[in-house]
Amino acid sequence: MENLKSIIGMLLLGAVICFVSGCSNQGSTGGISDGSQVVLEMWTREASENNVRAAAEIFNEGDHGFQVEVTSFPNHNLSDQFASALTAGEGPDIISIDLILSPYFSSIGAFQDLTDFYNSLEYKDEFNEAMVRLGRYEDKQYAVPFSADVSALFYNKEHFEEVGLDPEKPPETWQEMREYAKKLTTDDRYGYVYNGGDLGSYAFTFLPFIWGNGGNILNEDGTESLISSDEAIEALTFYRDLTLKDKVTPKGVISYAGSESTDAFGNGTASMLLNGNFGLGDIIRDYPDLDFGVALIPKNEGKKHSSFSGGELIAIPTVSNYIDEAQEFIEFALSEELQVHQFAKTGTIPIREDFFDNQYFREEPRYQVFTEALKVANAPYTTKYTQIFSEPLLNAMQRTLKGEVEPREAFEQADKEIEQILNR
Repeated sequence: MENLKSIIGMLLLGAVICFVSGCSNQGSTGGISDGSQVVLEMWTREASENNVRAAAEIFNEGDHGFQVEVTSFPNHNLSDQFASALTAGEGPDIISIDLILSPYFSSIGAFQDLTDFYNSLEYKDEFNEAMVRLGRYEDKQYAVPFSADVSALFYNKEHFEEVGLDPEKPPETWQEMREYAKKLTTDDRYGYVYNGGDLGSYAFTFLPFIWGNGGNILNEDGTESLISSDEAIEALTFYRDLTLKDKVTPKGVISYAGSESTDAFGNGTASMLLNGNFGLGDIIRDYPDLDFGVALIPKNEGKKHSSFSGGELIAIPTVSNYIDEAQEFIEFALSEELQVHQFAKTGTIPIREDFFDNQYFREEPRYQVFTEALKVANAPYTTKYTQIFSEPLLNAMQRTLKGEVEPREAFEQADKEIEQILNR
């Protein structure tokens, strides 16, 4: 297939998203059987390795007639390894993959058609639609939600009290967020911090401002750029003003990686931060004395809250010879046993809404904010995500936040570049 010949080159750009380097020489030819025991190979990226290994270990304790073995790769190197395996007619029996890459792999015939399987699930309406949509291609379902990462606002309650803000009333709107950030900025701390040098974080934390303003970066089927819309430009202008006009962010924030912004929030040099549910446990562990709350990402006045529905989809590669067994594992992966008593227990948001109210989130209510965020979360649908985000969007954000260009000029240029990518 011609597309498969070019897949490796395209996906090598995937490392740019999180600036992950390194590679792995591990590989697999799929499930094996020695006559008595079938072993299915499952691939995942390091970011989800703990969840996936836990799922396999719990599953393997049961009497299923087969086992699941997990192979992990550096985050976006998984794409390259999977692409290489496909060109050789090899690969795993099950794959847990970053959901934004699913449309591309679905489009080149890398996954088994799971439409009938998906339609048979009595709880399919409990999934976030944005996640389901990313597993769909040309009206067929090729992947289903597996685990969710969602973005929200973290805020320092002690700082709020010090400047006369109610610690139980985080900012609801952009206008409140800007007002609060100004009040919270003092000689020794800043009101807001973000990951200005992290491409993946721009998607995870900035795109919700566009969606929450009624805009988008692409149309519904990912064939047309919408980045130059007034709603998107207004969101970028808001971010620019926080950074350059109000000066409520640390100097050098444009180059901050995730660890730097998290540390700034954790050590008290910044009062507000956008982060994910995965970061909640880290901050609780690393900064046990920090009194902080979690809230939905502020919306523009009169608009709706939004969030990024990140995480993993699970699929069965077309190279697998164990379709029934793989589907049995996926059913387990969507069950209460795993989604609640493993995932929710360790801070991962279940992908089924009927599991949001659980004992673990009642014990740590800040996780419940992320379940509300998932209900309003979105994600861009495109088969060319990496090309769009690695250059046009990153360049537009960086140049604007450095004060080199105005927001409208930046997004109008990005619009032209994205259209060129979409039309290739």
